[in-house]
Amino acid sequence: MTTLFRPAIAEDIPAIFAFTSKADSGLTTVPKTKQTVTDYVSESLDFLAGKTSANRLLFVAEREGRILGISGIIPKLGVDRPFYSFKRSRHSRKASQLDLSVRYDTLQLTTDFDDYTELATIFLAPEARGTGVGRLLSIGRLGFIHAHRDRFEDHLMADIRGWVDATGTSPFWKHLTSKFIQTEFDEADHHSAGEGGFIVELLPALPILMNLLPDGVAACAGKPHDLSAGAKKLLMAAGFEDTDLCDIFDGGPAIRCRTDRTLITQAVFQATGGGVSESDLKFLHFTGEGTAFRAAIDAAYPSGQKAGQMACDVLGTITPNVALAQSRRA
Repeated sequence: MTTLFRPAIAEDIPAIFAFTSKADSGLTTVPKTKQTVTDYVSESLDFLAGKTSANRLLFVAEREGRILGISGIIPKLGVDRPFYSFKRSRHSRKASQLDLSVRYDTLQLTTDFDDYTELATIFLAPEARGTGVGRLLSIGRLGFIHAHRDRFEDHLMADIRGWVDATGTSPFWKHLTSKFIQTEFDEADHHSAGEGGFIVELLPALPILMNLLPDGVAACAGKPHDLSAGAKKLLMAAGFEDTDLCDIFDGGPAIRCRTDRTLITQAVFQATGGGVSESDLKFLHFTGEGTAFRAAIDAAYPSGQKAGQMACDVLGTITPNVALAQSRRA
């Protein structure tokens, strides 16, 4: 049974809401109400229709008519307001008269990711977890960007969910950000999706000294949630790289890549064959534009075997035997 990756449409709203409404509170970027799902899908369709004020895209993974997950793209960050992150810097000092030295890290509020394209939230229905649907929802977006290159920025980023302890608490939020934004985590993150002016009004403009915080908090800056480590690894294998930036609320790592340097762009080729190969090699096939865009991971076309094997060698750790092809076949 083939799973298809495609843009969300209005008819998908009830099915999307059926599983996103059950998302836990820490997944604050997942639309959990019927209205937020409707708004997200509507804006995505507006973007596909060429409406310049629209700045969100939503995709679904579908198998036999059943919606199994969603993922998104924010085409351009910093349009409505700056996109804030913490930038981590390492410092060292040495006493001139004594045999003493110190190293410490600081966090500084920054807007380094303005004018980037963001790969946004992935969320799966419970029955789809561990089935490869998450992989398709992630790299399918890179296929869509490649097929619509002129509609996206020259750099991509992804904000990975930050680490929480066994109780579900983010030490980064508890011991750092909540000291300045004195409200609940979910409420602060919800407000940040709007105008967001409170962030620069409340967080200090001066660097924050990490060595003054409780032990272990510094290690949370740039540490992914246990359930998000795989998503980060997948994107890193697709060409992304670590940065010295992290999320201002949970400290999750931010990763980035030049849009034209993803392995999708470097390994893609045109497939024109008719049947499938007897090889175990599989490809991300994608075709169509706008609402007609479709992607799926499936067997290789015979005429693409040589190029496909080259792509597979490049992709390596994304997943065994998966390469990329842009197909003329729907």
